[in-house]
Amino acid sequence: MGKRRKRRKPIIRRAPRTLPKVFQCPNCGMKTLTIDFDKNTKKAIIRCGSCKLYAELEVPTAHHEVDVYAKFLDLFFEGKLEYTFLEGEESEAKEESSESTME
Repeated sequence: MGKRRKRRKPIIRRAPRTLPKVFQCPNCGMKTLTIDFDKNTKKAIIRCGSCKLYAELEVPTAHHEVDVYAKFLDLFFEGKLEYTFLEGEESEAKEESSESTME
C-alpha cells in the first residue's frame, strides 16, 4: 500500500516594490510634490503642482527622490528651509481671459 503523491505547490512571485515619484506636499496636503535633479549644480528642485511651492536643496548625487523628500520635510518643519511660491503661467492666462470678458 503506497501513499498518494503530494502535489507540488506553485511558487508565488511578488513584484518588487518601487520607490514613489510623487509625494505629499507638507504645505497643502495634496499628493502633487515632484523632485527633479540638476546634476550640473548638484541640486534637487522640489515643486508642488497645486500650491506652486518651490525649493532647492543641495544633495549628494547618490540620493534618491525619497531621501531628498525626507530631508525636505525635516527642514520644512524645522523652519530652516527657504522656499517660495511660484506664480503659475496657467493661472495668469486664466486671469487675463476673465478680465477681458468682464470689460
